[in-house]
Amino acid sequence: MENMFKHILLCTHGSDGARKAEALVFTQLAEATGAKVTVLTVLDKDWRLMTGDDWLNSSKTHADFLDHVEEQVSEEIADDWNRILSIYAKARSADFVQHTGGIAETITTVARQLGCDLIVIGPYRKTKRLTLKMEKGLRDRMKNEVLHPLLPCPLMIAP
Repeated sequence: MENMFKHILLCTHGSDGARKAEALVFTQLAEATGAKVTVLTVLDKDWRLMTGDDWLNSSKTHADFLDHVEEQVSEEIADDWNRILSIYAKARSADFVQHTGGIAETITTVARQLGCDLIVIGPYRKTKRLTLKMEKGLRDRMKNEVLHPLLPCPLMIAP
């Protein structure tokens, strides 16, 4: 399998499914192929569209709050990357990048820009309705019919 892949794009957002993709890349694929790994976390552009009655105060209050939330989310992403670095020795040679945008579009654009020859994501997760336990990670999802036509290289979904 050596030299089969030269550059792997690992897409993660800290959820249980994404952690399966992390394990697959750092315990099997990167080791077996010697590929460079870029870890990508995408913050969905739509989160900035949040509205509600509390925004009636002023546009400045709204903008200040959104900036605060973006800073908090960026800190959570940094914590998640530190978790990855503490678990997988191979992750120390990976690049870590964060982008805001449409999830499928951002993944495929980054893969194309970096010349990746494999994209790895976590498996589909059923939505847990009416649960008090929040899962770690961003709760973003994407639709296959949006992602697949944009793919510049093979996609692997961690089991």
